[in-house]
Amino acid sequence: MKRALLLSAVSLLALTACASEVGPQSSGIEPPSFWSRLTGSGAPSALGAPLAGGPEVQVQHDWWKRFNDPTLETLVAEALAGNKTLAIAKARVEEARANRGAARAAQFPQIGIAGNASRANQGVASNDKVLNVAEADLEASWEIDLFGQNRARTAEARAILESEDDARQGVMVGLLAEVARTYFDLRNNERQIALTRRNLETQQQTFALIQAQQRGDMASDFDVQRAGARVSATAAIIPTLESARDAALNRLNVLLGVPPGTRDALVASPRDLAPLDPRILVAAPAAVLAARPDVRAAERRFAASISASEAATAELFPKISLTALFGIQNSTLFASATPWGIGASLVQPVLNFGLIRAQIDAADARQTQAFLNYQETVLEALENMENGLSAYLHEAGRNAALATAVAQNSRATDLARQQYSSGYTGLLDLLVAQRDLLEAEASRAASDYALRKSLVTIYAAAGGGWRDQP
Repeated sequence: MKRALLLSAVSLLALTACASEVGPQSSGIEPPSFWSRLTGSGAPSALGAPLAGGPEVQVQHDWWKRFNDPTLETLVAEALAGNKTLAIAKARVEEARANRGAARAAQFPQIGIAGNASRANQGVASNDKVLNVAEADLEASWEIDLFGQNRARTAEARAILESEDDARQGVMVGLLAEVARTYFDLRNNERQIALTRRNLETQQQTFALIQAQQRGDMASDFDVQRAGARVSATAAIIPTLESARDAALNRLNVLLGVPPGTRDALVASPRDLAPLDPRILVAAPAAVLAARPDVRAAERRFAASISASEAATAELFPKISLTALFGIQNSTLFASATPWGIGASLVQPVLNFGLIRAQIDAADARQTQAFLNYQETVLEALENMENGLSAYLHEAGRNAALATAVAQNSRATDLARQQYSSGYTGLLDLLVAQRDLLEAEASRAASDYALRKSLVTIYAAAGGGWRDQP
């Protein structure tokens, strides 16, 4: 007898341990020590590369402040307060929290009060008299979780809550990145419009000069038409840029959670770009994976699937429940009474034609899916960061080359204008020089903003965001 009791106690402790909280899970993928795009053959060979990394560098969670743009900081604050997608993600967290509370409540006794009253003639049973009967009962029931099913369900619900909170953090990271990228798109469109209008004014002056020369028989009608076509082609660019600017404005308003046009005044005044830091520090792969909310969410979903599999396995074991009742009863025929009762029940599955086994197999398959999704999320996180680093590094080199091209084209345009006025060169050379200058300036402006958008991609890929506690 003692041996049987000992074995039962050991079995109970083992099952309780199996249904305990599931801690952090490994993906089985070892992150590299360094980013390949910052070391080895993938790194830029030029000295003074704008990116550098190290194991001591941490993920920066208020990265938007590095751009030194008060307007961007205001947009971020308003988006965090008013964005609807973020509000939906917060509501999902609250739903998961409520589900966790419901799962946890199943571990405790359920107590209820029941009352009833009746007036009836029950014939012989009541001596052919009308009886008034009133009764109030206190009822309690408790499923003893010997085999850990309810604890496993609670652990599953807790892991799901944590995954939803991490998913909310992921929505926040994506939101901040989209706000920043859309803001830079807006500023790029504004700058492109300003550059195009300035070049259009220059071309119109050239066109007026050629028209004056035509009246003095110093230029042909062909020259006039060619210069006029250049002016018209440049003017046609402006409506397209203005449409893109309006689209960016509308998108920004929606990201802030307000109708289009509501907050246009916030970004009404174009701003010059603040210089970027000459050197950006990047956290190591292990720190990035630890900071990324999508990786954390995938890990918690995997942990939840482990608990769900344990709960499904617990269906093989008996369910033991205790019940209790205590009440007060009063009637017109009998004296007051105090009915009470206690009981216990045990239900052991015997024959269910493989239903429980099928549910266990399905839970195990979902666990496998969650693990593979966890691994895929880790790999995609590393890929996103590598792509962001590569884009930023190569755009930095392109930006430097475009700055040189703008200076060279500006000098070439001045020379072409002087030589054309002096009769040393033809109109075509001047028009080509003006076109090249416009294209170089537009490309340089677009690269300035592309550089900042690539940096936003790096911060977002690193898991940067406002990490608050629920």
